[in-house]
Amino acid sequence: MFVKVSRGGFVTLEDRDNFRAFKLVIEGRREDLGAARSALATTAALVDAETAWVFADALRRRPEVKDDSIWQQSLNAMIAKARPHGWIDDASNAIKAHVEWVA
Repeated sequence: MFVKVSRGGFVTLEDRDNFRAFKLVIEGRREDLGAARSALATTAALVDAETAWVFADALRRRPEVKDDSIWQQSLNAMIAKARPHGWIDDASNAIKAHVEWVA
């Protein structure tokens, strides 16, 4: 699955049932980091142009999955598998994601 930020600053959840891959896709240039941070304010913390921490609670509240118990359980399983690798920040309840910039 991936979180996508469109050029217009809209945040969407894409490929939502793919729990084997996770990333953040931003339409724009690395120079647009400030605008991306603003668009993602309630969804993720952009550490830099390469790394983000996506808040698990923000994913859970997405309208397309908030009432899907199987999806919620699958996210729990993904988080459990990622935790031993250091990809989960328990303090902020966030999942580490590679940032992909697309022109």
